Amino acid sequence: MKLKFTNHAQYRIEERGISIEDIKFVINNPDFSEINNGKIKCRSLIDGETLVAVYLKSRGEFVILTAYYL
Repeated sequence: MKLKFTNHAQYRIEERGISIEDIKFVINNPDFSEINNGKIKCRSLIDGETLVAVYLKSRGEFVILTAYYL
């Protein structure tokens, strides 16, 4: 799985202490996902917290736009 991060996503992930492995888990194992204007928003429960990842899929890459805990 090839991930690419926008500057915003990189900043927010570091700020929020979210691991790359957790983002991969959410993308591969969503409890819920929806597509809106080409953006995929998925969420999954990790260690008792719900993690949301928002991304685009482009040419075999997952372009991460943001990630956050609910």
